[in-house]
Amino acid sequence: MKQTFSYCSKSALKDNMTELAIGIALVVVPIVYPFGIKIGATRILGPVPTAIILILVGLYMLFKVFNKYRQARALAAQNCSITVEDEKIIYPILKKGTATEGTFAKSDITGLNYDQDNGILTVALNNGKTIKFDVDFFESLDRLKEFAELLKK
Repeated sequence: MKQTFSYCSKSALKDNMTELAIGIALVVVPIVYPFGIKIGATRILGPVPTAIILILVGLYMLFKVFNKYRQARALAAQNCSITVEDEKIIYPILKKGTATEGTFAKSDITGLNYDQDNGILTVALNNGKTIKFDVDFFESLDRLKEFAELLKK
């Protein structure tokens, strides 16, 4: 039995709009309206350290969104998919903007873990290697769950 799952996001920017908005706000707000952090009358952080910390966090969030968008474009350009054939799983691997195919067998799987906070399905193999599948690149969460169920069989 052969089953194919699309693994290229059609709307990577739309899927990460919240992170994008928060990242921009964390960069812009401290620049426009610098503020410090106080607890009661005690100043914990002044305006400059607070601005630096918030800007760094905002830039990190923007970098994550940009990286996910770049990966989604590379996967979509090559119309990547994951194929599950009886015992063999063929999946795309991104390296320097190009997708290559990787394979593993169901018998090699030692564990599956789905992180709901990040939307990442991690597959641990018996050779110590881990493979991560992002829910943002699947058509839906239901398709990711269906893929995970096929791996458990």
